[in-house]
Amino acid sequence: MPPKSRSKSLARIDSQKKIKKIATATISEDKKAADLKWLEEVNSSIGESLVPRVFQLLGFGLAQGERQFLRAGSSAVERICEDNEGFISLVKAKGVETMLSFLRHLPQAQIAPATSEAVNAAGAAIFRRAAAWLDEVDEVDFDQLQHVLYLAFWLGGEDEDVALSALGAFERFTLYRSENGATLLQSEVIQVLHRIIGHNRAPELVSEAFTLLYRLCDAPAAVVVPLLTDENGIIQTVVESMTQAPLNMRLQLAGLRLLALWSQYDVGEDPADQKDLDADDNPLVGSIFRTKQGQNPRVTTSSDFQHGAMALLGPGAGEGA
Repeated sequence: MPPKSRSKSLARIDSQKKIKKIATATISEDKKAADLKWLEEVNSSIGESLVPRVFQLLGFGLAQGERQFLRAGSSAVERICEDNEGFISLVKAKGVETMLSFLRHLPQAQIAPATSEAVNAAGAAIFRRAAAWLDEVDEVDFDQLQHVLYLAFWLGGEDEDVALSALGAFERFTLYRSENGATLLQSEVIQVLHRIIGHNRAPELVSEAFTLLYRLCDAPAAVVVPLLTDENGIIQTVVESMTQAPLNMRLQLAGLRLLALWSQYDVGEDPADQKDLDADDNPLVGSIFRTKQGQNPRVTTSSDFQHGAMALLGPGAGEGA
């Protein structure tokens, strides 16, 4: 029996590879078409488990420069945010921080300006719905408090309207039940408010934040002082915000009232606690929580607060008084 031709065998193998490549490309194109069709059908009734797929396809479009996926994914996000039901599904699926990561990556992506506008529109839809949901959330429903904290943390520093709505929601929950205020303190709400004040300098917003901080911090020193020392930069942020709006009396009064409250906190008797509040280790906190030698270590005098405030405000702060 004559041997088989080697050239014919190689030709057969090449032919099989080409057929396989064409089939794979066809399957890939079919899958893309199916994914695009699925994105076009997404609406606010989508389940929480399917939201990650929307962002997966949107991320694919952003990474590969696929304009169709970017437009379809962005439109899908906008439709999800058309009502509160879809928006909460997006929140539970951690879609907010995913969208923020896409928005931050957008300037480096090689996509057309018109396409990037579609992605920005999807982000704006999340901001609008977040502000609307925060305005409408029922303070009686304690389970929603976690979502308020989540939105305030991720979006409070990104959008002024969301920040104002979050402050209003915090206040409603706190006024409804004092236990809600304690829960917020335990959930690091001071850090969240610090972020909001640091990223937004609008006097109205800052005044509201100062008022809310006062309400939350009007609690036993044993609860509040450790939280303030952990977030010690907040004192400097408060003072900086006050110096940036010296003619806004509402902001100035709210800030001074807050600093006065902090100055009246009892300082711990434990030497280790006292070291944490010592002016040499932490000038900002120490200037507020300073005690005089020979006096009760758990009492802070008004003159101590005045000296601390003067040190924070800098030279010339008392001129013209």
